[in-house]
Amino acid sequence: MGTPEAKQIYKERSSTVECVNAISRNRGLRQFLVRGLRKVRAVALWFAIAHNLMCVVALRAQAALAAVWG
Repeated sequence: MGTPEAKQIYKERSSTVECVNAISRNRGLRQFLVRGLRKVRAVALWFAIAHNLMCVVALRAQAALAAVWG
């Protein structure tokens, strides 16, 4: 965190990583309701897959609108 490059990377974190965490919380991932590392990893993986699929759907819709409008 001492260099300007590190400060810039940390500043960009809020728009990338923290956004995903906030979206996951809004979708119900506040507390894991399972026990064990294996099950927690499975739940986290399902949330990651769901997030990625929703991003793909949104990006495709955005691309389709851009193709129509220009």
